[in-house]
Amino acid sequence: MERIFVFIDRFNEALSRLASWLLVALVLTLAYEVASRYLFGRPTLWSYDLSYMLTSAALVLSMAHVLQRNEHVRVDILPHLLPPRWAAALEALLYISLLLPFFYLLLSVMPGHVLYSWQVKERYTAGTWLPPIYPFKTWVLLGMVLLALQALVQFARALRSALRRTQ
Repeated sequence: MERIFVFIDRFNEALSRLASWLLVALVLTLAYEVASRYLFGRPTLWSYDLSYMLTSAALVLSMAHVLQRNEHVRVDILPHLLPPRWAAALEALLYISLLLPFFYLLLSVMPGHVLYSWQVKERYTAGTWLPPIYPFKTWVLLGMVLLALQALVQFARALRSALRRTQ
């Protein structure tokens, strides 16, 4: 089982490192927009939409790795006051009672919406150039699936730590 956990950890780390390059593309996109707008007086139609798509892709494809490394924002006052096994039990309880049901609800609805978006070739109508929105919805779904998998791994590890006998 630990080999599967390590595979998920490494996959999410590799994807996070790859997704971080999207931030380079974001900086280049915004630099081009600034130069185009202020130096040449010709703002782009696509820069705003592309910037939030690149930002969201970098964010959503990195969330599982952040969870795996425990680098997300969390309020952990109580776990510091508890013995390690009790803190792990509390963490497992929170995963099973809050986070995993959320992912179940989200992932039971989201794939249908993404599939429909691909079928109708949905476009983002709030922008000026009507970019396709289905790739955006797809990477959000992928990020949520990977985050849910990582949450399952973290839950299993917390449960294992809570049930481990001290020697």
